[in-house]
Amino acid sequence: MIGNIRHACGSILLELLTHSAAYRAASSRTLLVSAALLVTSTDVQALNVVYQPTRCVRDTTAAPPPAATISTVDTIAPGIRYQCVYSKDGPWAIHVISIDLALRRYAIEGARAMDAMFGREKVSEMVQRFQARGDTPVVALNADFFSLRTGEVENNAVIADAWVKGVRTSDSPHDGFDNAHTQFAVDDRGRPLIGRFALRGEVRVASRRIELVGINYRPPRDAGLVLYTPWFGSRTPHDSALTTTSRPSGRAPSEAEVREDSMRAQSLAAARQAVELALIRVRGSDSDGWYRVQRGSLTSNGGSAIPRKGAVLSATGAAADFVRRAARSGAAVHITARLGTHPVPPRTVVGGWPGLIVDGRNVATAADSIEGTFPRFSAERHPRSAIGISRDSTTLMFVVVDGRRPWSVGMSLVELAQQLLALGAYQAMNLDGGGSSTLWVRGTIVNYPSDAAGERAVGNALLVLPRKAR
Repeated sequence: MIGNIRHACGSILLELLTHSAAYRAASSRTLLVSAALLVTSTDVQALNVVYQPTRCVRDTTAAPPPAATISTVDTIAPGIRYQCVYSKDGPWAIHVISIDLALRRYAIEGARAMDAMFGREKVSEMVQRFQARGDTPVVALNADFFSLRTGEVENNAVIADAWVKGVRTSDSPHDGFDNAHTQFAVDDRGRPLIGRFALRGEVRVASRRIELVGINYRPPRDAGLVLYTPWFGSRTPHDSALTTTSRPSGRAPSEAEVREDSMRAQSLAAARQAVELALIRVRGSDSDGWYRVQRGSLTSNGGSAIPRKGAVLSATGAAADFVRRAARSGAAVHITARLGTHPVPPRTVVGGWPGLIVDGRNVATAADSIEGTFPRFSAERHPRSAIGISRDSTTLMFVVVDGRRPWSVGMSLVELAQQLLALGAYQAMNLDGGGSSTLWVRGTIVNYPSDAAGERAVGNALLVLPRKAR
């Protein structure tokens, strides 16, 4: 079934890869990042013009078009192309953004709803906030799964080097079993990565050291040390009022809602017993920072004020003694955070679920056993969002498949993986889909969101921005 789509996508993919190879050969003697590679003011003016996409199918179509395959291609910006492919095989409408990373003209950045740990916001609204700050986003895609009640995402999240959330296993109430979900990251050198990353954080005070069990998140069943930063809010958790998921009256809670309620209650119960110490950052970043102890800040029972330019160590169990000693010693505190064993600090991280392609192999067939997905989610056809990376890591693909329409029924995870292989992905992962699937391109949402109300408010997003010197 993928054959027709592979043929339709082949020519544009070949052209993009050929261009990338030619550019790399021509620029082999230049610096890795130079002024010539940055987007010019003329480019920015062009990017501010609202994009009018060439549609391969329209939402007013009551039935699938008669043609077997329709494909349209537009150049959005230098090195970025949008392809719309309709295939009667599904039928499917597939939206593909291809980004030539070899040009090094663009940065891939994360965005959180409302610039906060909690809350929901439309992808287009997140883009508007970037624009209000003087940025010029070119493309944006919805990202991680999130709590419908709070908007909190389920996996690791890093934005502009800052850890919004750090977890060792996913904070998902839907898993068949606890595990680290597949995530997308860009490290501090600009390299794109896809993997099942677990937070590897450590706090050192003089010769003593201890691992972090979370950043802005306390695992419900793991006692230990948590780091709270200003991303969490003004204070560490202590309020027991938010232990039950809101739901319509008279409806029995789902299994996932019951699990979410239980996880939240356990985390808050532990937080109210925590020993906490405020820190002021002296230098460095979230991934590698030095702090001094804020005198007189050692407290218990949660609810500590989080310094605007600092953090709070929150300890339960045996870790509480480590925090008390740190308070007494007054020694410098060194905190590091990484994605598993990857040595380079992350610049951007968003989560998803599950992995689709690993080293050129379709692993979606085993998603239920590998990452705890379930048939209603994995085997049934739904609207989908996904990310793919080429074998040489020079082409990044954002893919959205429309669903719940007579002319596009959505894909199973296996079908989505096959499509990404046809596009040339060597590594790929699934993102939140269904009504959350949103692909924004220069002022226009090019896909057709499946919710009756249109674009859905989500937890976070990925944005493609003209690169700035840092």
